[in-house]
Amino acid sequence: MDWMVLLKVFVTLLALAGALAIVLGLPGTFLAWLGLLIYALVDRFTAISAWVLLGTFVGSLVIELVDNLMAGFLVKRFGASKGSVLMAWLGGFGGAMLGGTIGSFGGFLGSALIGILGAFAGSYAAVYLWERNRHNRTHNEAVKAALGTVVGRLLGMLVKLGWIGWIVSLVW
Repeated sequence: MDWMVLLKVFVTLLALAGALAIVLGLPGTFLAWLGLLIYALVDRFTAISAWVLLGTFVGSLVIELVDNLMAGFLVKRFGASKGSVLMAWLGGFGGAMLGGTIGSFGGFLGSALIGILGAFAGSYAAVYLWERNRHNRTHNEAVKAALGTVVGRLLGMLVKLGWIGWIVSLVW
């Protein structure tokens, strides 16, 4: 097997790790970009130029910023308070860790799937409880705010995963 094919497989696996990080609420676009950087360095910039690297790095920054702005906008649009944005992130991270731990009894796939579900459930629960208890919102208002976090997280994930797919396509 050609060593460049092995390098491409390595970069793709790094990008998949970045995609998993995105699902857990972490900035995985930079992990995918790191794979692109490694590929360009090993390939001595013949397939990927320094300008493309710079552009994809700036693009990763913009994607992360857009994700956070979009999530914050949607949370506010659905009637949540400013603190709910932070609670959504904390709840999502905690839910992913708890879900991943529980799912680990089912191996890697179980850990990943239950971790994803935990991230969504944690975000939803944290915002619901924050809005209901801290801001004395009604049940319906808290549910609406919590749904805003889920919609924001889904849209942000889709944008980031699309970006990672494009980065992988540059290598192949």
